[in-house]
Amino acid sequence: MGAPLMAFVSDNSVIVAWLIPDQANDYTRRMDRRAAREQPVVPALWEPEFANVITVLVRRGVLARHHADAILSRVERLQLAVDRAAVLPRALFELADRHGISAYDAAYLELAQRRGLPLATRDTRLARVARAAGMLLR
Repeated sequence: MGAPLMAFVSDNSVIVAWLIPDQANDYTRRMDRRAAREQPVVPALWEPEFANVITVLVRRGVLARHHADAILSRVERLQLAVDRAAVLPRALFELADRHGISAYDAAYLELAQRRGLPLATRDTRLARVARAAGMLLR
């Protein structure tokens, strides 16, 4: 039996950078390498959030449709673990309100807290909250 697979929560800002090179930086490249050895976990919210980023980029003419198709095919092969646990809107509101982050970002924070996993993000506010909680993945 092999060693247990380690995991971390990744927000959309990091995953987008894995797939769109001009969004990448040293941090996202490190997280991409880590994802090759550890299981990235995302909340169910991630699926429409990611699809929306690609949709907006295509509509704005930043991304050609054929590139969007290629990115969508690549993201499907990432084998992200999607956490489908039901989270009450009140819990997300309370986290968002307490920390001054969006309810969307609160979904990533809630998942990291519930699973006891570190969180990878490029979002400044979410990173600040995760760092204060000792959960920010560096």
